[in-house]
Amino acid sequence: MPLRLSIIIPFYNVEQYIAECLESVYQQDIPEEEYEVICVNDGSPDRSRDIVLEYQKKHSNLVLVEHEVNKKLGAARNTGRAAAKGYYIWNVDSDDKIVTNCLGNLMRICEENELDVLDFGRSRFWEGKSTEMPNVKPTDGVISGLDYMEQLKSNELSRMCVVWRRVIRRAFLDENKIFSPEINMGEDVPYSFKVLMSAKRMMVIHDSCYLYRANPESLTGKQWKPSPKTLYEKCFVDSRLIYDVAMKVPKQYMNVRDSYFNTARYTLSQYEHYLSLMTSDERKEFRNKCRKAFFENGFVRDLLPKKRYAHYQLWLWGVKSLPK
Repeated sequence: MPLRLSIIIPFYNVEQYIAECLESVYQQDIPEEEYEVICVNDGSPDRSRDIVLEYQKKHSNLVLVEHEVNKKLGAARNTGRAAAKGYYIWNVDSDDKIVTNCLGNLMRICEENELDVLDFGRSRFWEGKSTEMPNVKPTDGVISGLDYMEQLKSNELSRMCVVWRRVIRRAFLDENKIFSPEINMGEDVPYSFKVLMSAKRMMVIHDSCYLYRANPESLTGKQWKPSPKTLYEKCFVDSRLIYDVAMKVPKQYMNVRDSYFNTARYTLSQYEHYLSLMTSDERKEFRNKCRKAFFENGFVRDLLPKKRYAHYQLWLWGVKSLPK
């Protein structure tokens, strides 16, 4: 019997959590021979690999794929997808969990409706407690991704940006040439936007099927301090990818286009906050990386108001301070 589903789990430095994740994918209501679990070792230096190997001894449907060096999450997801044999795929983060006995219903809905994409609700959990996260409204039957998103407000669309809140038909991804951007962070957004824009047959259900691990203390804890390269990718590379997807949205879907462009604009502007955390040498290195983005790529000019863009030009050459 063909595999119905491939669950793709990249891992790196998650020995504290990966057993919980794997336990959840094996507490399900369909036989193990109907799905596979693909774990991608992204060069993890801790005991995560050993834990995965222990589970592989007990579950013949667990496949371990390994990177010799750390290639980051987007590349690891692409590696898992290349190894996948399931009709549908589900990207799951290695420190999260899926809900017990959710696969049977998800597969039934996907197969009965011949879906490209099935979106579902999610909950946040920490220290044994879980709370449902804000979700978007369910669909009344099958709808195209563009028609669905056109109904959403910008804050609702932002809830659709994570890759793990949906099951996707694998051939649909191949047909539309959709792959995870291989950057350090932020790869979820352009990937998800392209999936949603391309889906012809999509449904959204309210059921919370994904459990997202969120430490509330981390929201006010130590400030994340990116390297110049990471910050450049987080803001400029990611915003360009989102911008490129936005440019392909048909003009009749103005709400979707505007939301995509606003997301690209917000992503581009995030670096202002992090510059104050950098040394003068790091700021200089970051500024040098930005010059190409500003002067050789029209997307920055398109996203910024004229006066702000002109001020940024002066900032890049050290003539003025960063605009407020």
